[in-house]
Amino acid sequence: LGKILNNVKKWQIPRFINTDKAPAYGRALALLKREGRCPSDVEHRQIKYRNNVIECDHGKLKRIIGATLGFKSMK
Repeated sequence: LGKILNNVKKWQIPRFINTDKAPAYGRALALLKREGRCPSDVEHRQIKYRNNVIECDHGKLKRIIGATLGFKSMK
């Protein structure tokens, strides 16, 4: 988490950090805020489904891909 925040430019500082509910992320973010490596106004959201943007769109992709499975082979 600290390595990611070190590589972020000042105009790219996130307003939210989404993680799963692992307790280590909360402690790490609190430590980074105390050290001054992360702005204090960054909100930590521990919501499982927001953690992975790709998985949020999984259902829509499966509907599109599933419809084309029958057209793979032309004999």
